[in-house]
Amino acid sequence: MKLFRILCIPIFLYFAYLQLNDPDPYLWFPLYAAVSAIALAGLFRKVPRFVGWILIPIYLVLSGYYFSQTPYFGMEVEEVREFLGLLIASAAIAFLVFKK
Repeated sequence: MKLFRILCIPIFLYFAYLQLNDPDPYLWFPLYAAVSAIALAGLFRKVPRFVGWILIPIYLVLSGYYFSQTPYFGMEVEEVREFLGLLIASAAIAFLVFKK
């Protein structure tokens, strides 16, 4: 589990960095940086479960919203990529917070 935390830190920081040239980085940068911050905090102390109970539903609701906005399912559609990114982030938060 420690290896997963160590891998999540640079991966999600890189995801956050890539969002800086997006038209709405104020939304996407914090979403990905939060996962990295949770992974970093988890290296030093136990992350409270309420963090997962708060963030995961937010990520999943946003994911559902972007999925509902897709004209069709293809990787060239931005909403599909945003939907998948939010699913990956919510799964990572679930593993970081609820897995021992």
